Amino acid sequence: MRALTQDEYAALARADRIEILGIAADGVHGVYAEEFLAPQAFTVDVTLWLSMDSAVAGDELDATIDYVVASEDVRHVVETSTVLLVESLAAAICETLLERPAAIAVSVSVHKPRAARDAIADDVRLTMTRTR
Repeated sequence: MRALTQDEYAALARADRIEILGIAADGVHGVYAEEFLAPQAFTVDVTLWLSMDSAVAGDELDATIDYVVASEDVRHVVETSTVLLVESLAAAICETLLERPAAIAVSVSVHKPRAARDAIADDVRLTMTRTR
């Protein structure tokens, strides 16, 4: 897993993609002691880049990325891992989603509402984009 180059970012702007917005899950992540007392709410937005040519030609789910399964993967990472930084959580989600054979690249935005309250803001969102 690695960060994208500027040329790769430009190419993704024109590429096929699946976007899954608002995946809700509770997890134990944070740097402060009180964040480990109980799970906090997280919301995750995901963009998965892939070629959809085979899926369109054959009209087969196996030729694409099942967004239900991808959403379950995201929830599983949030709910079962424990990390200090949202950056580490986003990286773990990226890594998991890039295990899908059809995935060329993935972008993950992790929203942490509790951090927004602490920062006196509407939202705190970290976005990470990675490829193989």
